Amino acid sequence: MLKQNHFMKLAIDEAKKSLIKNEVPVGAIIVDKNKNIISKAHNRVEEKKNPLFHAEKIAIDKALSKTRKKFLDNCDIWVTLKPCQMCLGIIKLVRIKRLYYGANDPNETFIQNNNNLYNKVCSEIYGGIEEDECSKLLSIFFKKIRSGL
Repeated sequence: MLKQNHFMKLAIDEAKKSLIKNEVPVGAIIVDKNKNIISKAHNRVEEKKNPLFHAEKIAIDKALSKTRKKFLDNCDIWVTLKPCQMCLGIIKLVRIKRLYYGANDPNETFIQNNNNLYNKVCSEIYGGIEEDECSKLLSIFFKKIRSGL
């Protein structure tokens, strides 16, 4: 399994932007088949006061606008946290080829108990990339929230 990856490092940089803004620190990068970055994004749920503004959705919206295509079937997505049900659905709809993620979401029990959902979303899925660093950002965020800062 990949331990170091340039694209995940860029997704982590995006997640750090969320952390600074008191958002759940999740970042996403979309890369085309030539390994060019098409879009990048971070969570903006609190900023936009809208629960749909997940990093994956924002990055996908940007990529679709930039490519002017209906599908991203020659693209990969790199995200710091295993995607939620909503983002999985969006990833499937736009036909992203490969999903790479960092940390697992311990609160996402539905997906953990139905892991075959992931197999139906993308042709290839790789998890645990830079997992320690991705998990650390989440820990920092939730400690901060619990302490009332």
